Amino acid sequence: MLVHKSYSAEISERKPYSTAADTIKGIVFDEFDREIKGVKITNTDNASATAVSGADGKFTIDGVVGNSLLFNHPDYNVVKQKVKGDSLSVRLVKTYLKQPDTIDVLYGKISAGNNLGAIATIYTNQITTVPATIFPYALAGRLPGMYATQTSGYRSVNQTDALTGTFVGSIPTSTGLPEPSDNNEFNLTLRGQNGPVTVIDGVQREFSSLEFENIESISVLKDALSTILLGQRSSKGILLITTKKPVAGPPRISFTAQTAIQQPLKLPTPLPAYQYAYLYNEALQNNGSAPVYTDEDFNAYRNGSDPVGHPDVNWFNTLLRKSSPMRKYNLSVDGGSNKARYVVSLGYLNQQGMFKDYKKENYNTNTEFSRYTINTNVDVDLSNKFNVSLQLFGRIQTGNQPGATTGTILSGLYNTPNNAYPIYNKDGSYGGTNDFKTNLFSQLTQSGYKIDNTRDVMVNLDLTYKFDDFVKGLWAKVKGNLSTGESSVTDRSKASSVYEQIITANGDTIYNRYGNPTDQGNNFALVSSSQFWYAQLSTGIDRSFGLNNVSVMLMADQRRATVNFDLPGTYTNIAGKATYNYNDKYYAEAALNYSGYDRYEPGKRFGLFYAAGLGWKLSEENFIKDNASWINLLKLRATYGQTGNANIGYYTYRTSYESGNEYLFGSDNPPITVGGLREKQTLVTVGATWEKARKLNVGIDLNILNNSLQFSADFYRDRYFDLMQQRGTSSSLIGAVFPSENVGINLYTGAELSVTYQNHHNDFNYFITANGSLEQSKVIFADEIQRVNNFNRRTGQAVGRNFGFIATGIIQTEEEAANSPSIEGYTLKPGDLKLADLDNNGVINDYDQTPIGTGKPRLYYGTTLGFSYKGFDFSVLFQGVGNRVINQYFQLDANRQGFTDLLGRWTPSNAQTATLPRLVIGSNLNNTPSFGVIGRTFYQQSGNYFRIKNVDIGYNFPNKLVSRIGITGLRVFVNGLNLYTFSGNDSIDPELNGAVYPIQRVFNTGVNIKL
Repeated sequence: MLVHKSYSAEISERKPYSTAADTIKGIVFDEFDREIKGVKITNTDNASATAVSGADGKFTIDGVVGNSLLFNHPDYNVVKQKVKGDSLSVRLVKTYLKQPDTIDVLYGKISAGNNLGAIATIYTNQITTVPATIFPYALAGRLPGMYATQTSGYRSVNQTDALTGTFVGSIPTSTGLPEPSDNNEFNLTLRGQNGPVTVIDGVQREFSSLEFENIESISVLKDALSTILLGQRSSKGILLITTKKPVAGPPRISFTAQTAIQQPLKLPTPLPAYQYAYLYNEALQNNGSAPVYTDEDFNAYRNGSDPVGHPDVNWFNTLLRKSSPMRKYNLSVDGGSNKARYVVSLGYLNQQGMFKDYKKENYNTNTEFSRYTINTNVDVDLSNKFNVSLQLFGRIQTGNQPGATTGTILSGLYNTPNNAYPIYNKDGSYGGTNDFKTNLFSQLTQSGYKIDNTRDVMVNLDLTYKFDDFVKGLWAKVKGNLSTGESSVTDRSKASSVYEQIITANGDTIYNRYGNPTDQGNNFALVSSSQFWYAQLSTGIDRSFGLNNVSVMLMADQRRATVNFDLPGTYTNIAGKATYNYNDKYYAEAALNYSGYDRYEPGKRFGLFYAAGLGWKLSEENFIKDNASWINLLKLRATYGQTGNANIGYYTYRTSYESGNEYLFGSDNPPITVGGLREKQTLVTVGATWEKARKLNVGIDLNILNNSLQFSADFYRDRYFDLMQQRGTSSSLIGAVFPSENVGINLYTGAELSVTYQNHHNDFNYFITANGSLEQSKVIFADEIQRVNNFNRRTGQAVGRNFGFIATGIIQTEEEAANSPSIEGYTLKPGDLKLADLDNNGVINDYDQTPIGTGKPRLYYGTTLGFSYKGFDFSVLFQGVGNRVINQYFQLDANRQGFTDLLGRWTPSNAQTATLPRLVIGSNLNNTPSFGVIGRTFYQQSGNYFRIKNVDIGYNFPNKLVSRIGITGLRVFVNGLNLYTFSGNDSIDPELNGAVYPIQRVFNTGVNIKL
C-alpha cells in the first residue's frame, strides 16, 4: 500500500505539464494509475496533429487550450477530453469486447492472424457481468458451437460412500467411475459432443467453480488441428481456460463485493384441494370406479372449516421462499519487477437455497453452499533466458442441506397433493397417512442435516529456457502438475413419525402412526478421492528466413488419474507440430500424435492421430490491397484430421467376478444353499479400440471498415466411427449381457457464424456481437434389430432422436372409439388419444413407432450489445434456441400432485378445446407416454425460447473524485441473470422443468474498488 501511495504521488507530480502556445503535453493511465503505452491521440480541431503515448504514458501533441483530444487504444474505450488548462491527464477504461493480437491455443499462444482452426473466445468483462456460482453460466449464447443447457438451478451432491464394509474390511463400492466434476448444473456440448475436455492453464482438470475475476479468457477449440495434441481425448473438443498472469509494475489491488437475490423461474401452480378432489372423482369415474369425495368434502376444502380432516396445504408456498440471497467477494493483488512478478487472488462465495427457515432447531436445515478459493502465480526470470512460473490453487467447498435431502423434498413437492395431510394435527403431531408416511414440513425443519465438504489443491510448475545463444529461436519447456481432491459427507439426519387423525363414529379422536422414526445419527462417508499427475516435456524452434516463417514443436506428455481406489488410468502422447507461413500470406500447419491409454488391452493401447491445415490471407494480395482498401482482413482456412476418444471401461478386457448364484446341495426341500461367485453378467470387451472421428473444417474471416465490422464463418463435417455401442442383434440366450463394441457411425454437420461491430462517435463507444450455430446429426450405422418398416429404423435419423406414436387427436365419440385402431387388450373410450396406425393392420404396436419430435437442425444463438459513455456502461445478452421439442405430460395419481394444467383435460363439455386426454388414475396403456418408454406426439410442444439472459449496468466514478479518498478506481454496478423468457408455454420453463431445483432469476448489485 505504501509503495502504491508513493507511486500515486509520483503520478501527481507528473501531472502539471506546461502547455506551450502550440504544444500540449500529458499522460495516459489505466484504472490502476499505470501508464498506457501505444495510445493514439488525435486533435479533433486539427486533423493533422497526432501523437502516440510512450512507455511512460506521456505524449506531446500540437494544439492549444480549448482543443479537444481523442484518445484511442484497441484495448480501451475511446475518450474525448477538452484541454482546459496547463496540464492534462487521462484515464482509460478497458473495452467490453477484447480483440487481442494473440489468442490462446492448446499449450501456447499464436498470432490471431495466423490461426487456421475453429476457435472462439470470450474475455474477462463478458464473464464477470454474470452473477453466478460457476463459469458455465457465462457460456450460453456467447460462443458459436457451444450449446449450454441448464439441468439444475443449484448444485447437486454425490452422497454415495466410496467404501463398502465387508467381513474382510472396507472395499471400494464401485470401480471405473468418471473423474469428479463440480459442474452438475449444465450439460455442455461442443458441435454435438457431450463434455468437452476442460483445460485450465495447460492442465486437464474438471474445475468449473473458479473465481470469475481470475479468468482472463475462455475459448472453445472445435476442429481437429486445434485439439490433436490431446490424442485419445481429442474428439470432443476443448474448453480452454486461461487465468490471469502477473503483470510487472507497482501493486495493483482490486476488490469486488456483490450481493444478489435469487428467485425461482416458473414454478407450477398446484390445484387447490377442492379442485383436486373434483378432478380425482372424475378420474375415478373414468376408470369405472366410484367417487370418494362428497359435496360435504368439497365445501370443507373450500371454506377451510376442517383444516385437519380436509387440509388444503400449498406445499410450494409453505416450503419455498420467494427469494434467497447470494454473496460474492474477490480480492486480487498483482505487481512486481521486470525480473519477478506475482498475482494473488482470494475468493469467497455464499449461496443460500430457496427453502424457508423456520428455525425449529439450533442448526441450519436449509440448503446452503460456501466456497473459499486462493490462486497464486509467481513468474520469475532467473536470467534473460530462463523463466520459472509457479502456480498454487486451493479450494474449500462446504454444502448444507436438510437431512431428508434437497432432492427428496423437491420430489415430495411435485408428488404431494394439497389435501394429502395437514402440517400438524390438533395435538401438534405431524400429519400423514398410510400413503404418505413422511411429512414434508417435518422433512424440511426436523430431519437433521447433512454437510458435504470438498478440498482441492493444485500445483503447476513451468520451466522455460531459451537457447538463442546456441541456435536462434530454440527453446525447451518442462511442465508439471500435481493436484488432489477429496469429498466427504457428514450425515446427521433423523426421521420423525407421522400420524393420521381419525374421528370415530362415536366422536372419539384416534391417531394412527406411520413411518419409521430414527434418532439423529452422526455418520461420515468418503464420497470421492482423486489424485492427478501430469508431466510434459516440449522443445521447439521459431525462425524466420526472409519472408519464410517456420515453427516446429516436439512434445511428450503423460497424464495419470487415480479416482477413489482404482488403479491409475494413464494417457500418453508423443507429438510433433510444424507451422509455416510465407510473408504472412500463405499458411500451412501439420501435426502428428502417437497416443495411448493403458486401459486397453496390451499391444492395442497406442494409435496414430493426425491433422493438417491450410490458409490463404487474400487481403495481403495486391489485387485486394489496390482495389478494396476497405477490406482489412480476408482469410480462407481449412483443417482436416483424425481424432480419438478413449471410451472404455475399467479394464473391461479382463474377466471379473461378482457375488452371484447360490450353489444347491442335497435332496432336502429346500436344499442346502451355499453362496458363490459368478462371472460378471456383462461379457468382456475383446479387441476394443478408441472411438475415432474424421473432421473437416472450412472457415472464412473478414474484417472491413478499419476492423470495426468483423465476420467469421465455419462449416464442418465430422464423421465419428468405431463408436462403442451394444449390438441390437445381441442374443440373451446365454444369460449374459453383451458388451459394447466398436460398431457405431454418426455424422455431424453444421455451420457457425459470428458477426461483431464495434465503433465510437467521439467518446460514445458502442458494440454489437452476434453468433448463431446450426447443427445437424445423422446415424449412419447402428447395429439395430431387424425392422419391419423403414419408418421404424433408427439408422438415418438424427442421433438420439425419440421414437413414439403419432397422435392424430382425441377420440370424441363411442363410434369413433369403436372404429379406431387400438393397443391390443385396451378398449378405447371417448377422451382417449387417437394413435396413428402407420402399417394399417388395425392394431397399435411397436411397428407403428416412428421418429417424433423434430429432425430439423438444432439452432442456438446469442446477441450481445452495449455502450459506454462518460463513465456509464451497459450491456445486454439475448440468448435463444430453435428447432427444439420438449415433452410435457400431466396426469393424476393416488400419490401425485395435480397442477392447473389438468383443468384442460377432455370432458364432453370441452371436447373441442381440450389440451389433455380424459383423466384417469395412474398410468393408461393408451395415453401415458411412459408406456414402453415411448412418447406420444400429443404431449410434444415447442421447446424454442428466447431469453434476456444477462444485463449489466455500471458507472465508473471520475478519477479526480475517487483519488481524493485514496483509490484509483470505483465502479458500482447492477446486473441480472435469466431476467425474462419468451416461450410457447407460460406455465413451465422451456429449458428445465419437473421435480428438480428450478432455474433461478438473479438480481445482483456490487462495487469494485481499485487501488
